[in-house]
Amino acid sequence: MDFWQAHEMQNFGAGGHPRHPLTLWRIDAAKQKNATNQAEGEECRKVKSGLTENPHIASETHGSVSSASDQPNNTERNWRVPNAVFARFLKVFERGAAALPGLLGAHSCMLVSGCAGTQSVLDPHGEQADTLAVLFWTFASVLGFIWLVTMAGLLLALVHRRGSRGEPAEARPAVRPPMQVAFAAMLASSAIILSGLTVLSFGGQKAVFRSGAGAALTISVIGHQWWWQVRYEGDNGFETANEIRIPVGSPVDIKLATADVIHSFWIPSLAGKLDLIPGKSNELRVEADKPGTYRGQCAEFCGLQHAHMAIFVVAMEPEEFERWRANQAAPARPMAHLARQSVASAGPPPSAAPSESSQ
Repeated sequence: MDFWQAHEMQNFGAGGHPRHPLTLWRIDAAKQKNATNQAEGEECRKVKSGLTENPHIASETHGSVSSASDQPNNTERNWRVPNAVFARFLKVFERGAAALPGLLGAHSCMLVSGCAGTQSVLDPHGEQADTLAVLFWTFASVLGFIWLVTMAGLLLALVHRRGSRGEPAEARPAVRPPMQVAFAAMLASSAIILSGLTVLSFGGQKAVFRSGAGAALTISVIGHQWWWQVRYEGDNGFETANEIRIPVGSPVDIKLATADVIHSFWIPSLAGKLDLIPGKSNELRVEADKPGTYRGQCAEFCGLQHAHMAIFVVAMEPEEFERWRANQAAPARPMAHLARQSVASAGPPPSAAPSESSQ
């Protein structure tokens, strides 16, 4: 058994499969190195015996031949296998790039399909929600452009790389003047982009979470495990649960508090997200621009039934909202009065109705 048979038996299992993904690569590289060494040894023997036909090699001394034969061909050995791996990588990359548009299109359709409905930041129906949507699309566009530029630069550096064939590199400074200009431009553009996004973010946050004078209605919302207590402030105040009704086109201030643990009040289509912290009161302003029902959710894990802690905001026309509010603020009718109304609307019992035989 020679060396290669023993080496392959050591690195392959009983079924002939490699024990390691790099086993074949290592064996191929070792065989190439052995073939190179054998060729160099054969050339050395020809020089020693005077059988070579190369006059330049024949004129060399024994010591110089020995020293030259002892040095392996580093350029060939170091770059042959990496270049082959790089070629395979390019083939795989080209196949993936061909299928990339279809994958991106399908993925985009799936993402956009989840952006509609009663609970979506990308489906705004109010001034605060519009501001948040502008912030989202601005950040997504800028960061997406930066990502594309970065990936394009990496791809160009990968395809048009220099010094990849093993030739000796030229003596030149590590950073040449064109690269210095490029680095300076990158730093300046990064500073400008970060400054612009910071100013835009602070301005949007101030617009979303503002409150104070000018509100047509004030509502207190208290978070419990795992429901919402809604209290309409004013002289004829009343309470409901898990539902808020507001007039369309009028700003409404919502005072947020919690009775137990930390909660987070979030109506994605109307306003931003604000936490309810024990011992602290927060305030949020919402405004709906058209009638509809908008779903909200507690966005802070608060216990076992956290996923079911939803709240609905019903935006109504102002006249309809005033009728509903007056009905809710009116005193409750006695049960006896309601019973008499139901009996009167039902009519006389069947036994009291005259029969045809009696007539």
